[in-house]
Amino acid sequence: MNNIKCKRANFEVILSMQEDFCCTPKHNQKNWILNRALSETADDLTALNHLCKKFIEGSVRPEIKGAQWHAEKASYKNEKQLIIDNQQVMQAWEAPYMREMAEIVSKNKGDVLEIGFGMGISATFIQDFGVKSHTIIEYNDDVIKFYDEWRKQYPSENITLIKGKWQDVINKLPSFDGVFFDSYPTSEEEYVKYVIEDVTYARHFFEAAYDHLHKGGIFTYYSNEIDSVSRRHQREIFKHFSEITFKVCKPLFPPFDCNYWWADSMVVIKAVK
Repeated sequence: MNNIKCKRANFEVILSMQEDFCCTPKHNQKNWILNRALSETADDLTALNHLCKKFIEGSVRPEIKGAQWHAEKASYKNEKQLIIDNQQVMQAWEAPYMREMAEIVSKNKGDVLEIGFGMGISATFIQDFGVKSHTIIEYNDDVIKFYDEWRKQYPSENITLIKGKWQDVINKLPSFDGVFFDSYPTSEEEYVKYVIEDVTYARHFFEAAYDHLHKGGIFTYYSNEIDSVSRRHQREIFKHFSEITFKVCKPLFPPFDCNYWWADSMVVIKAVK
């Protein structure tokens, strides 16, 4: 058993490993890659220590009730937030971030697919930037009512709503020039699997996004990354996309009782097929 250590001012990271772990042709190669990985972990922790000092207090997220969050679950919306079955789904503080993503996905001025209507913040920005067509997938009945009211503002635009979960309907759709993903978990099991245990909630949508983009098409999504994108996250993106760029959107001002985001920044991701 070998150990590699990396020290910082207020903590120490130690990697304990078997002799046959990361076997490289030369021993110095192994030392180089493992020291680099450990140093990056230490730098991540140092950055998090700084960022945590600026977090809002936040609140506890209630569990999603029942095995499945059905389309009929009651929704409440005002100018500040959208709540479905007591779950905070979207809040107005996200508008600057939604605008950045909408600008990215609308860059080609072509056909755009948006997963999740929410409060209509991103959909409005997409229309402001101008696209050839705008297809929206939405699951919840009450949110669709909000969409129907929003749609009246754009009587001459090519906007189509498709009702259902994206997993059930997306394979019936053609390819697009841009795909925008900002959906939400529909069960507690999905929340744990794709939010808590995965690198980002959108990761399980990566393959579907790739499959429904033209060559050169653009994919963007709610990243849940604060000031950079982890190597694990980048590896997942590069399994499907040929090019990625990042931009930090700040300042953001989540309210003190927000239970799904606590920082004043978030990374905007542009992935190109």
